[in-house]
Amino acid sequence: MKQIGINFLLLLLPVLSWAQAEPQPYRLSAQLQTQVATDTVPWKHQKAAWDYTYMGDYFKALQTWDAQYPTMNRKVTAQDRATFAGYTAKNAKEYLLTRAAIEQLFIINEAHHNPRHRVFTQSLLADLYKQGYRYLALEALVQADSLINQRGYPVITSGYYTKEPQFGNLIREAIRLGYIVFGYDTEGNGKDRETGQGRNIQQVLQKDPKAKIIIHCGFDHVNEGPSQAWEKAMAGRLKEFTGIDPFTVDQEDYTETSATHYDSPFFQLSQLSYPAIYVRNDNGQLFTGTSNNRQVDVAMVHPKTKLVNGLPDWIWMNGQRKPYKVSANKITIDLPCLALAYKATESEQAVPIDVVEFSNRTSVLPLALPRGEYRLVLRDGKDKTQELQMKVK
Repeated sequence: MKQIGINFLLLLLPVLSWAQAEPQPYRLSAQLQTQVATDTVPWKHQKAAWDYTYMGDYFKALQTWDAQYPTMNRKVTAQDRATFAGYTAKNAKEYLLTRAAIEQLFIINEAHHNPRHRVFTQSLLADLYKQGYRYLALEALVQADSLINQRGYPVITSGYYTKEPQFGNLIREAIRLGYIVFGYDTEGNGKDRETGQGRNIQQVLQKDPKAKIIIHCGFDHVNEGPSQAWEKAMAGRLKEFTGIDPFTVDQEDYTETSATHYDSPFFQLSQLSYPAIYVRNDNGQLFTGTSNNRQVDVAMVHPKTKLVNGLPDWIWMNGQRKPYKVSANKITIDLPCLALAYKATESEQAVPIDVVEFSNRTSVLPLALPRGEYRLVLRDGKDKTQELQMKVK
């Protein structure tokens, strides 16, 4: 089990941001660059990193997030190598599914600027449903969206981070499989927020005592142990309130950053091509991290991202999504422009299935889409739009 110190400001922002009006969350990279250059708030890099995820630029999101830490320089030491040598890697998905079968509460976290974590959680949903999990609890989903399970998809007002396409796809897939999706965050910050989150999830268990619940949270809310800022985080409060020991998974701390000098030493040493967990060679104990500030049952190590068809390899979900490339001669508005793909059956307020930026006519990136019919909205920097109908086979 493990814990990591995190900027308290980061955890304060989501609650404040829900109340902020942001009519157009999907913006061009040039517009976001201007935003960072002119913004004066201390959290400008955090916010811009989230905005880059909305418009589909994964690597720029990582770079912008890391810009908060200009002096960070993490190096692998001899002690790091000795620690790493004492572990053997195992396939994370296979292990987590095996372990989840005997658990009732499965808590997995994310970094809010990293859509890869949402894609991984989505990859677990079908198998966890077969194991009896029927609820997906989301910190990022506002409770005010009481119609989301009937609607089947999130809309722009469903939450702050849920505007990101991969978060929207996580929600869609959960509802399609038959999960009841619900938000559990609450007003306030600090201890009150963690307590409120735990109580909200507890209410589901009071109504359905045998319910098996997946809880997808952010950063330190996965911590089962003591918290310097909160006394106990959500996971610890939930354990206290229900008497159920949750199975907690940290997939945030050992994942790639924008450059090696930001990466955890354990991540730098891993160099695998698949998501892994590590088991000690001498006693079989799971690797839970190298910090004492976030106590979890297991820490995952994601591999470095590779490009496939110009996009992150994990976005294709092992072939579940197909590349769809728009012919440059069909584009009648100015470039650069954003391409936002919506399911044909969903409303104009829906979160897009995918968003990419078309920089110029010689490098039009594909969209990553499941089979189906779509409405593609192109929008340039002057808010001029063009709409195309398309079908992915």
